[in-house]
Amino acid sequence: MKRILVALLLLATLMIPVSSAGAATPQAKQIRTLQKQVKAMQAQVKTLQKQVRTLNTGLNTTYSIAVVDWQATTCTLAMVADTFQATWKALGVTIGAPFASLLTPLTDYSACSDLELTRQTGLSVPSWTAYSSLIAFLYGP
Repeated sequence: MKRILVALLLLATLMIPVSSAGAATPQAKQIRTLQKQVKAMQAQVKTLQKQVRTLNTGLNTTYSIAVVDWQATTCTLAMVADTFQATWKALGVTIGAPFASLLTPLTDYSACSDLELTRQTGLSVPSWTAYSSLIAFLYGP
């Protein structure tokens, strides 16, 4: 009988660590689940970082195009004003009308020079030369 009692106590002693190891299993599962989630999120972060770089590149390109477009529009308007003024000057000479007060060149805020285009101010007759250089700039030679 003593042997059976000792065997039962020994068996009970061996069962205690097994049951406590079973209690740690849900924590281990949770840790593995969290590790998988972290790996998945790291992959998502890399993907998002690539997307942000692509979008920033596109945004910088769009901004650069918008600046050149703004400068080209400003320069075009200044060239149109120069043409009108040359027309008024030619009319003033032809019909003797007092248009001299209207013949003040407009500022283009250096848009034409930034684009390396030359304006023709103070002409006695209108000219298309400035427009040719603008068209060549916009569409190539």
